[in-house]
Amino acid sequence: MKQKATVLKENILDAAIVLFTEKGVEKVTTRELTEQVGIARSHIYHYFPDWQTLCVEAFSRFMYAELETFTQKTRALPPEQGLNTFVEDYLPDRADAVWELYGSLWRLAVHNKVYAELALTLTEKWDALLASVIAAGIESGVFRQTDVLRVTRQLSSLLNGYSDQLIIDSAPLAREQALGDIHGFIHLALLVEKDMATDR
Repeated sequence: MKQKATVLKENILDAAIVLFTEKGVEKVTTRELTEQVGIARSHIYHYFPDWQTLCVEAFSRFMYAELETFTQKTRALPPEQGLNTFVEDYLPDRADAVWELYGSLWRLAVHNKVYAELALTLTEKWDALLASVIAAGIESGVFRQTDVLRVTRQLSSLLNGYSDQLIIDSAPLAREQALGDIHGFIHLALLVEKDMATDR
């Protein structure tokens, strides 16, 4: 019975994410969600005390799963390739539903402490992954010795800033310029001196 209840709760959360990505979290109603899952409205509030709790759990379930997939993909690669993959995958080539979902969370976070805490925690975990890739590159000699946390903050700011811009302007040239700027920063901040000398 407990297992069945867990499955139903997960189905509710997954259905919520489907609707959030299709319509935007602000436009989804409880009625639409119950119709999507095929349950009575009372079931929703049996598992979640209120709509905000449901939304936060749905965001968390989806975004932590995406982070885990991204982590496994990145850490399976050599550090330099892993960092390049991180950058390439992080920047959207179009304003897709996933990025709009993140945008919804960030908009809600501006005015709501609960959403803000989730957004900050997710940001910290993404930054921790980025820092681990940089640290692995330093340890293997691919990247030069540097302040890992400082470079992580700088690179994270570039990635998030350009991501916001590309959601609005997804033209191929805009993404190409963004990637050029970010890889230029990586070249200056992380490449070991012998590589820089060779490039010159």
